[in-house]
This record gives sequence, structure tokens and C-alpha cells, in this order.
Amino acid sequence: MSSKRSRRRDDDKHIYVVLDWDMGYVIHKLDVDEFTDSGAGAAMFHHLPEHAAVRIEAPVDRSFPAVAAVGSKIVIATHALLEDAPVFMFDTGTSSLAAGPRPTAPLMPGIMVPVHGQRLYALDPRSASKHYLQVMSPAPRDDDYPARDSFRLSGRAERWSWESVPSPSPPPFAGAGRDPMFVTAYAVHPDGRTVFVSAHNRHAGDDERRRQGTYALDIARRRPAAAAWTPLGDWLLPFQGQGHYVDDLDAWVGLDDDGRLCSCDVASRGAAASAAALGSKITEETLLREDPKRHVGHPSGATLAYMGDGVFCLVECALRRGLDMADALCAEDGCVLHVTVFGLSYDKAGELRISPRRRGRTYLVSRYNHVVPKVFWM
Repeated sequence: MSSKRSRRRDDDKHIYVVLDWDMGYVIHKLDVDEFTDSGAGAAMFHHLPEHAAVRIEAPVDRSFPAVAAVGSKIVIATHALLEDAPVFMFDTGTSSLAAGPRPTAPLMPGIMVPVHGQRLYALDPRSASKHYLQVMSPAPRDDDYPARDSFRLSGRAERWSWESVPSPSPPPFAGAGRDPMFVTAYAVHPDGRTVFVSAHNRHAGDDERRRQGTYALDIARRRPAAAAWTPLGDWLLPFQGQGHYVDDLDAWVGLDDDGRLCSCDVASRGAAASAAALGSKITEETLLREDPKRHVGHPSGATLAYMGDGVFCLVECALRRGLDMADALCAEDGCVLHVTVFGLSYDKAGELRISPRRRGRTYLVSRYNHVVPKVFWM
């Protein structure tokens, strides 16, 4: 991948939203310049662009897709738990769609971690597996094929593949078991080589059965003896889902259970810590405009994308007012999609604040499944 393609200017970038549609998945490309300030028409209903960036035919009923962005590509594994399910890669730079490599093992839904725009890391959820880490990366490109050799022109295209990395022991949250742990949050250290994952077994308030913790994995080392999870303590990262590193704040930022923005210091790669040591901060207000009980998407109907320079995009999908889940799903314009762009910073007192100016749009959308909406700035 050339540096020109990998380092696109902000004025060339757009918001990409991944949703389901009645025949599979759809990616919409949104122009931030068309958004209006909050209170100046942001609450008016609009429709998504008539011509989507791409539509993909694939079964979505009872599926568990895994969606992530790496470099200029949006990767959609149509059913993470089935290793023979199709994988598609949409390149936002060329507007081309390619068939991606199928993973060598099932993937844990909801957690695919991009690192340095060149590799995508996923986890094998099976406790009996000996290869718990799956890595997708591009092979070196061969631009030296002679132009006269028409049968070799496809050599200019990128070739991606999955690799299974062995490890001596499974992550504590792998496998079904009798009392499994579930991933609640994850983040990448700014050095790009360490992934942090928080998990618990959902027995809140039951001290005897409650198990939780945060674990670190050094993804830069591939030797089996080194590909082990390091327990950091029985504390959890304060956000849900992905945490985004913000250089201006020197902190990870994400959404908490209540939909408020929260930040915390970057955890140490090897030493045990505590939740208090992370210095978590939470905004007083929330940007969610709907009752989370009406969200469409599991475990949440709201997701974040980091746009750089302390600016974020929040996407929230919910049932349209007056409709319940049974009536809204599969109905034309049965749901609403709120898209909000805002800034985040620390005030003079060190508190986390949302910028007064917010821009956004509200769209009427049709939803067919509980697939979590995904948003990317690319």
C-alpha cells in the first residue's frame, strides 16, 4: 500500500457507516460538510444517499458478523463463527470490492483489532484450539510484472491472508464452558504492539461467582512461548467495546454503559494496575438521544469513530418513536440513525468535556437484524 493511499488528507475523508439490509450488508458514505449544527436542523429526518458506497449480498439472519477497518479497507466477515463464511473487503480509496481471505478458524464476534493499518488481529473463541490468535495481513505486492503479460496484471492487486499463531494457553475468556467470561472492552497501546482486553462473567453483585479482569497480549512477538496473556488485575477498562487512543489527551476514549464519553490513562504493558490508577474521567452529559432500551444492535446500538485532533463521530441506531422491535425490524424506515460529530477535551480543572459545537444528521433507515452499526472515518 502506497503512502499516498494510506495517509489520505482529512478533506478527502468521509464517514462510512456499515448496516444490514434486506439482502446482506450495506456501506454508506457520508459527507461531514453536509451536516448541520445541533439545534439547526440536525433533528430533521433525512434519508441515506440513494446510491450506497457498496451493497453486499450475504445472509444476515442469525449471523454474527465481525466488521473492522484496516488501512483503507473495511473488512466484513459475514459470520465470524463460521470459518467457511465469505469475507469481503471494500477499499474506500478505490471504491473496489474484493473477496477477502477466509479465516483458518472461527473468529470471536465483536473484536477485530487493527494495528498500524497493516494487520488485523482476531481471536479464536474455542477453548480447545491451540491457535488462539488469528492475524490477517497483506503479502508483499509485486509491481514488477511486465505490462505485456496480460495474465499477470492481477499481481498489482493486494493479496491478503490469515495466519494462525499458536500460544501455550487460551485467553481466560475463550470457550463456552459452564461459566464463560465475555469481552467487555479492548484497546491497543499507542506503541501498536500490545492489546488490552477486559472480560467478566456477568455475575454482577454476586461476589462468590463474579470473575473479571484485564489482560494484555504482546502481538509483536510470534513465538509460542511469548504469545501468552498477561493478567493485569481484577479491574476492567471503563468503556464498553473499543477504546480509541487520543494523542492530544494521552488517553483511551470510549463509551461507558450509560452512553457517556469516558477516558482513562493508558495501562502499563506488563505491571499489574488498578481501576483507580487509570484516572478514569466521565463526561457529565451524554450525546445519546434515545433510550438505550430502544437501541437496535447488540450489545449496544451506539458506536464511536475517532476522526483525529480530538474529534469523534457517534452513531446511534434506535427504533422509531411509536414502534416496538417487532414492528420496526424489516419495516421501511422503521428505525432512526443519529450521526453526531463533536470534539472532546479536558478543561482547566482536568475534567472531560464535550465541545459546545456539535454537527450531525438524523436518518430514517430500515433494519433487518440486531447487527451493531459500525462507523469509520476513512
